Amino acid sequence: MGHPGSCTMQSWMIGMVLGLVLTGYAPALPPWSLVIPVVLWVTALAPRVCLRWPSRSVSRGLLRVFVGFSWGVLVGVSHGHFLLDDRLPTYCVGQSLEVEGQVASLPSQRAVPGIGIRQTFRFRVNSIAPAECAAPRYVLLNYYGARRMVPGDFWRFPVRLKKPWGLSNPGGYNGQAWLVQAGIHATGSVRLSRPHEYLGRGVSGTHHRLRQRIATRIEALGLKPDIAAVLRAVTVADKSAIDEPLWSLFQQFGINHLLVISGLHVGLVAGMGYLFGATLARLFVRSRYSGACVPGLCALLAAFLFAALAGFSLPAVRALCMLACVLTAVWSGRLTIAWSHLLLAALVVLLLNPLAAIGSGFWLSFGSVAGLLWYLCWRRSVGRARAVVGTHAYMALLMLPFGAFFFQGASLVGALGNLIMIPLVGWIVVPAALAASASYLLELPFETVLWRCAAWPLEQILPLGAMLADRGGSWIYLSRNTALPAIVLALCGIGLLVVPAAGWFRMLSVLLFLPVLLPNKPNGQTPLQKTEVTVFDVGQGTAVLVRAGSHALLYDTGGGQREGPNIATRVILPLLQSEGVNVLDTLIVSHPDLDHSAGQQAVIATVSVQRLRYGGVPAQTLPGLPCVAGEAWQWPGGPTFQFLSPAVAIPLKRNNASCVLMVRVGGSRLLLPGDIESVQERALVEYWGRGLDADWLLAGHHGSQTSSSWPWLKFSSPSTVIVSSGYANRFGHPHEDIVMRYRALDIQVLETWRAGALRLDFSPTQAPTFTLWRDKKRRYWL
Repeated sequence: MGHPGSCTMQSWMIGMVLGLVLTGYAPALPPWSLVIPVVLWVTALAPRVCLRWPSRSVSRGLLRVFVGFSWGVLVGVSHGHFLLDDRLPTYCVGQSLEVEGQVASLPSQRAVPGIGIRQTFRFRVNSIAPAECAAPRYVLLNYYGARRMVPGDFWRFPVRLKKPWGLSNPGGYNGQAWLVQAGIHATGSVRLSRPHEYLGRGVSGTHHRLRQRIATRIEALGLKPDIAAVLRAVTVADKSAIDEPLWSLFQQFGINHLLVISGLHVGLVAGMGYLFGATLARLFVRSRYSGACVPGLCALLAAFLFAALAGFSLPAVRALCMLACVLTAVWSGRLTIAWSHLLLAALVVLLLNPLAAIGSGFWLSFGSVAGLLWYLCWRRSVGRARAVVGTHAYMALLMLPFGAFFFQGASLVGALGNLIMIPLVGWIVVPAALAASASYLLELPFETVLWRCAAWPLEQILPLGAMLADRGGSWIYLSRNTALPAIVLALCGIGLLVVPAAGWFRMLSVLLFLPVLLPNKPNGQTPLQKTEVTVFDVGQGTAVLVRAGSHALLYDTGGGQREGPNIATRVILPLLQSEGVNVLDTLIVSHPDLDHSAGQQAVIATVSVQRLRYGGVPAQTLPGLPCVAGEAWQWPGGPTFQFLSPAVAIPLKRNNASCVLMVRVGGSRLLLPGDIESVQERALVEYWGRGLDADWLLAGHHGSQTSSSWPWLKFSSPSTVIVSSGYANRFGHPHEDIVMRYRALDIQVLETWRAGALRLDFSPTQAPTFTLWRDKKRRYWL
């Protein structure tokens, strides 16, 4: 039986959750002077309205939702204003500062080619000098020195900081959302050229130090890197060793949630704690009331300790909140349904972090639990085996629309993958790893054997999974570009599928689900005679996509690491997949510098490239030909392309060897010069003259002082220059003198770090238009 006040409480909670969620997606924050009076007025007016509707429960319920909504908005707006107030002031960006504080997280480690090991950690700030830059309370620091950073240690660091920033692209991941969810007020790097001082160790951060000790122990076991990475992830939530191939492998089989310490793992540990508590109560506790409480307390304590070991991640906190709600209801005798527990857990998570809902993890975590509860409401009594298979199949079906929306694809073998891997990881790997961790911390002699027991199933299954993924292709993972309305319809269809009803009702559920399964347009076809040009926001680098009809050309692949994380895998390929582009007519790598070529192998491995052209001497063997000045081609009824440089007979240095491409769309021209410098610009002016005339110009060498010479700008005479550069980059691009030069010539300047990705639309019936992605997806925290 539900408590009489449960409906009232649910109405308030629903309103508060809605208010908190919607505030996180607001493009701007309303002022305090408006929000506080409105909330107080609504709250004061609510009792009078309720008295006028004494018998209208629905109206009173809606009123309570509205009041809860107003308070949710107030909390969200308050958090937003505090977040913005704590950010680094603009005039402090890039300055040499000195910060004093404490390492407040488990440092993640990643090898950076040519530099060494990079440690990234959250730093709780006690003071910043100079004082006018002292707004941030938490900063995210990169440290490239030899000293191992330990959670809880106090340091004084010389740093350069900048505001939290992230790339903004259609279909791509925005790191700024993660930064604001984590409460990061500035990011930066420790300057090793200046002395930094160790100030001692504090009491706080003990659980992070234990996590680091366990992660270090797993590293020292001599296991294969993939096995050690998985063990670190499921034991202490340290995902820094999980590389792109391993994450992609788990994603293809729909089991990447197992790499995150989730409610599944917390529930398992809580169950073990409950069994231990029940045994303890039988042996030592005589009081009936205490005997009933002890198992629940042990379950809650075990879950709390495991959540601490996981760094209190969102899924772990959600599971912990639900467990606490259930136990509180049991102890108080106010048993409520599981939906109330889920709703209360969502409210607690949002109150702890009002921006939790802007990340996919919130929706995947609570959406999967809500789907499971809905399924259990309608499940018929069947055998245990059928119940297990049916549950896995239903959850795999539920993850299809979620995956299509958040990751532009979903696993087709997720049900089978989870059926195998959940028991394997939940019943063998995690218990063995936790027992090994406890044995290691207690210095028991058999901890190595337990680590081997935890690793053995992974050593058998991961190579098999990799082989199946290589052979399975599209039969394993379904790439889809699905809009939000189709996702909502699919979720409604999945919900109706389990409701006992007539056959036509089942047909309706199948019809609602169909839009998610419909194939993408062939090669992401755009309207005929329309050309779209996307200048990606790739930080300090270049990547430009040209599309017309079923044709696509990619000019450069952005920066990053060739064998590790790079812009192609994070930004370019997600857009190609989301828009159904699986064939590139032409891939052009302007020159070998990493900020232009790092993702070339990732692109070639993922999509079919019919023709490849490159400038300079490539760092890796490429299956293509060098760019040659004068080579030209045209897409049927679409744009024409021509290389203006380099000439084969003239040996050029690295930057000046860039492929210079002219794109003509009707009467409009776009000029892409790579990183050529003023010497090569003058050579092209002498040869091509007015043939350089362009309406749109990508700034040479990201707006460096060595490019964009007066003759080059005079003869290209662009109306708009696009500068592809990173926010507060260490090179100072675009250079102030160059920006002044653009403005002196009355040239409009668009910078990708400010505007996000730029999409230019060329149509024969109207003038070219452009869209700034950061303006289109405006959020107050961006």
